Amino acid sequence: MHRPRLPPLSALRAFEAAARLASFKAAAEELLVTPTAISHQIKQLEAHMSLRVLDRTPRAVTLTPRGKALYEATAAGFGEIERVVTRLLAETAPTTVTLTSTIAFLSHWLVPRMDALRQTIPNIDLRLHASNKVEELRSGGIETAIRYGRGPFAGTASMQLCSDAMTPVCSPSLGLSQLGDLRRVTLIHIDGRSRPAPKPDWNRWCEQAGITDLDTSAGPRFPDSMLAVQAAIAGQGVVIASRVLVADALATGLLEAPFTQSLAGDAYHFACALGLEQRTDIAALRMWFQNCFSAAEPDPAHRLP
Repeated sequence: MHRPRLPPLSALRAFEAAARLASFKAAAEELLVTPTAISHQIKQLEAHMSLRVLDRTPRAVTLTPRGKALYEATAAGFGEIERVVTRLLAETAPTTVTLTSTIAFLSHWLVPRMDALRQTIPNIDLRLHASNKVEELRSGGIETAIRYGRGPFAGTASMQLCSDAMTPVCSPSLGLSQLGDLRRVTLIHIDGRSRPAPKPDWNRWCEQAGITDLDTSAGPRFPDSMLAVQAAIAGQGVVIASRVLVADALATGLLEAPFTQSLAGDAYHFACALGLEQRTDIAALRMWFQNCFSAAEPDPAHRLP
């Protein structure tokens, strides 16, 4: 048996709007057509069904008894379609996630990878919050963070991504190859660094490397690692930097690590507000960071205590 042929969908849509609004003019405005077009659609529907569904007078549009039954069905059908379409669009629409981290991490590591992140997780609209202080994570505010430290971090759900090493780096133009070469170059210092502890400064690095005749007090001082690394790239001296933060500059040859000795750093962690760790978009973001860091663990072979 063949299923009875339904009236044209456009005619049913015009009928539902006209019946709901009790006006051809209002239905036309809603559907972006003319009142004449609505009238033609209603006539087509009635001809198709061989029955009258609307009574039209100069003042009003009212449902016939049979039209009332048809309206109840079309209103329920179009309403359910609208609910499903709304849900499907919500599932595929980009969700906004705010992530905080240090200026240095965002500048050196994340910003160069933003295009890759968008291609991998196109349904996340990632908002970056740059701050060198630890921000509170909460739902509806700053939800996620890349934090540097030993963890765990109170009030968050966190996962360690990668351990770090602190190593001297400089421009290849300086031509360093032996520890003694440090005597002829400028040492760059970072004063604003709070992690790791103890501080990875030149005094500690030289003590562990066995260098006793180097003036570690001389050289320019910068308030954060971002400026210090830029100075090193410009050939202005040697700086002890996070191996993770300078990974791209090392890979492209802007910087080199001329010595095998390095100091142990802390670790980079992905953190989110408690209760958000299972949210689909945040879980996808965590997985993306985890995949990026999985092959970037610094070699601990020559790491100093």
